Amino acid sequence: MTFSRKEQLTNLEKESIYDLLVIGGGVVGSATLAMASSEGLNSILLEKNDFASGASSRSTKLLHGGIRYLPQLQFRLVRESLQEQKILDNLLGKLYKPLQLLAPIYRNDGFADMPKIFQNNFFAPKAFKLGLVLYDWLGTRKKDKKHKNISVNETTKLLPLLKRKNLKKSFIFGDAQTDDSKLVMTLLRNAVEEYKATAINYIEIIDISKNENIYEVEYSDKISLKTYKLQVKKIIAATGVHDLPGTYQKKSSKMKYSGGAHLVLKGDPLKLQNNAVLLPKTEDDRIMFAIPWLGNTIIGTTDTKTFSGTLDRPFADENDRDYLVRHVKKYFEIDELTYISSWSGIRALLDSSSNSTKSISRGHFVNLIETGFVQIAGGKLTGFRLISQEALQRVFNKEFDLKKLKFVDDIVNLSDIYNEDQFDFTVKHYCVAKPTDYLLRRTHISWFSKNGALKSLKRITNKYYSNAQYEESYQELLDEGLIS
Repeated sequence: MTFSRKEQLTNLEKESIYDLLVIGGGVVGSATLAMASSEGLNSILLEKNDFASGASSRSTKLLHGGIRYLPQLQFRLVRESLQEQKILDNLLGKLYKPLQLLAPIYRNDGFADMPKIFQNNFFAPKAFKLGLVLYDWLGTRKKDKKHKNISVNETTKLLPLLKRKNLKKSFIFGDAQTDDSKLVMTLLRNAVEEYKATAINYIEIIDISKNENIYEVEYSDKISLKTYKLQVKKIIAATGVHDLPGTYQKKSSKMKYSGGAHLVLKGDPLKLQNNAVLLPKTEDDRIMFAIPWLGNTIIGTTDTKTFSGTLDRPFADENDRDYLVRHVKKYFEIDELTYISSWSGIRALLDSSSNSTKSISRGHFVNLIETGFVQIAGGKLTGFRLISQEALQRVFNKEFDLKKLKFVDDIVNLSDIYNEDQFDFTVKHYCVAKPTDYLLRRTHISWFSKNGALKSLKRITNKYYSNAQYEESYQELLDEGLIS
């Protein structure tokens, strides 16, 4: 069985009842499907838009240990993330990439996430040093993996455009990054082609009802516009920022949202030379990152209570972009900064009395809707395996774990230049249903191209799709801010 939408729909028609329904095709839902199906459970995942079209393609691409959470005393979250890095390094192959991160310490800046008392010129370097010692200890890092102190001159050699004025010293420590949307696609392909699961995009669940121990699920195919029903024994809803469907909406987890905008810079205009940089303090007391990514540079993220667009399709507005550019110029000697694209993601945070999204825990939460039905949300990208594992063990009395991923090289090696053979391959093995699935989430063609790769969109639709599909895809690129 291949991971094509056509074959997945055919497979759906053959099944009378499933052991597990996973709602939501982000990284947590996809890992849940992969783990469940690898243990022999007859499992299906339904996603109302495209896989990874939510937060799981709109992150900062970091599998980080969460050093920013140490000042918030979230030691368990940091230790969990650092230990998880070691596990993911063994499981993800080339989708796990070690990253050297440099943290400069400036006079009168400190480090935004530290308590105020530690941000003065005397305490800031010592406090950050102590935090890194704790970071290494929580991660049980060997000597060659531990942080290092470097001088101003050494910093300048690594980052020649980083401003020297008021720079006191820097620290270097290890973290990691991934390609978030490609990680999702690899998890799904493993579930489907290795473990015989079913996963279908553009399927919207309309309602769920329960009859004794069986759930009846009514759903709509958003492409054919037809409505169907299926039966399942258990449900795990990895719905991110979205409420549960139909009559279960009122039982949904109470969440707050945090918007996170990013810019993509062409090439390496900041001369990062494959080093990531932690920008220590923004005007609203947050931190930011400048990160090399696939030959280009990512700047982000913001952390705001408001966001532009919709929950399904947020975007970075002019204020977001200006904010990011302004803070790059604060720390780098660069007069003009041009970007080729931008995106915004929305984090689901556990609702609390705090008015600040910065202070709300980034830990995940599992909401037991009823016996056999849980909703999961929140958490960091680094913890996706643990979150999925916990959810599964809440509804099944057995052990689950993620197996080493196959097919990694297939998706990592996809070119960011359109060609027909590659497109056909993604239709067959990565469930491409629309041109933008390929341009935005199986590859980075639209993110890395002028005007959203509109020429490639035209070539694809001329060969494979209708004028109506072209207009729909054009609108999606427009909504993302990729077409000027």
